[in-house]
Amino acid sequence: MKIAIGIDIGGTNIKAVIVSEGGAVLASRKYPTPAAPKDKSKNAAENFTGIIKKFLKEESVAPLLKDEAGVSKIVGIGIGVAGLIDSNKGVIIESPNIPAINGLNIKETFQNEFSIPVTVDNDANTCTYGERWVGAGKNFNSFIVLTLGTGLGSGYIYNGELFRGSFETGHMVIEPKGRLCTCGNLGCIESYASGRAILESTIASLEKGTKSMLTEFCGSNFYKITPELIYKTALEGDSLCREVFREFGHYLGIGIANLINLLSPDAIIIGGGLVGAWELFIEDLRQEASKLAFDPLYSRVKIVKSTLTEECGSIGAAGLIFKAAG
Repeated sequence: MKIAIGIDIGGTNIKAVIVSEGGAVLASRKYPTPAAPKDKSKNAAENFTGIIKKFLKEESVAPLLKDEAGVSKIVGIGIGVAGLIDSNKGVIIESPNIPAINGLNIKETFQNEFSIPVTVDNDANTCTYGERWVGAGKNFNSFIVLTLGTGLGSGYIYNGELFRGSFETGHMVIEPKGRLCTCGNLGCIESYASGRAILESTIASLEKGTKSMLTEFCGSNFYKITPELIYKTALEGDSLCREVFREFGHYLGIGIANLINLLSPDAIIIGGGLVGAWELFIEDLRQEASKLAFDPLYSRVKIVKSTLTEECGSIGAAGLIFKAAG
């Protein structure tokens, strides 16, 4: 049995998996995304190769890598990275949430370090391919994947194949004079529907004196708050936190309506770390999308949750390695 290593490099975490040819996850780990090296002469990608070395040496992972004769079973390493990627050269053109790796040829770095084939793509593309390969997109010919994490990523399957052009839904402008985005523009949907947006919106409200249980939980130190804490507090009925997720769904619904009107996909698949809050935002999302999208187009599209949860990007990255190997 051949295996592939899949890596998803996000603004907050790195997810690494070992995946079989059939798409089964044999091992998985999550690590914090490392900060930029203090020594400017060092390549930031070395931080990432170091993490993968650690992963492959773990007691439960190492036995998976070779067959009984001691021959490596690894086909290659697939890497998904948040940002604009030159997938042919393996160069990270720009990663707004991880600026330390801008300009890096991460493909070359990993190939030199591990001496096996490496593919590199946008993390939302790898997630999208994962959904097509073994996820919620298996039965759809054309669909869009939106990944809700630190930022908002997106990918597109058209006529069964991964669309290779720029598909930066997160930087679709929906409020021309709106919030400042990490990309430098104003009013991008990512500034309203992402983990960072939820956090910034909540802290801004608390600083204005809005009452919330969060004040008790964080000891009035608002910068201890995380999207996960906001989610848990919303489940306890906190008005501010529930309103933040309603706003999240409202703006995500606007973006989805635009995508439906432009591309008329069979489905919109929503994944990423924030999909666990589905019940807190889906009603507002559907309400806004149904109001703004053309009725005949909206009535035929399925808006569904990812079946691959937070490992979607790393599984898809591994799948792209198997696809490249033929």
